[in-house]
Amino acid sequence: MNRRQLTIPNCSHSIECILYNTLQEMWDAIDKGNDFHGFYESLFADDERPHIMGRVHLTHNYYGSGVVAHELLHAVLDVGFALYSTLDASGDNIIDDPESLCNMMGDLTSQFWRWHYELEEATRGWPTQQRALGSSGVDE
Repeated sequence: MNRRQLTIPNCSHSIECILYNTLQEMWDAIDKGNDFHGFYESLFADDERPHIMGRVHLTHNYYGSGVVAHELLHAVLDVGFALYSTLDASGDNIIDDPESLCNMMGDLTSQFWRWHYELEEATRGWPTQQRALGSSGVDE
């Protein structure tokens, strides 16, 4: 299992992302059934970890861009509703229009995929720089 904090732009909160080794491991950890490949858990009211707004649960080899986008959109909407009209340190609204949510989605998505490619490089030896340039990672 791997964990990473995805930082929400312009504030001190984050979304925790957990990558499980197997679907069964994820299903056992969440205890909500066994018919899904991703899950978002809102933690906004969790007093033990107030800086973590939510948790995205995924499993290695069972996620792609659609599943990641779906679960991160849950996180963005959850954060958007929770932080709407909340001010950052400079006195500006963290989220004050739809563009703020779009920017947050883009930022969280970029953070996730950078992490994904770091893990791929570490576990499979795929050079991150070559992957970013479009290499398939397949030996030719």
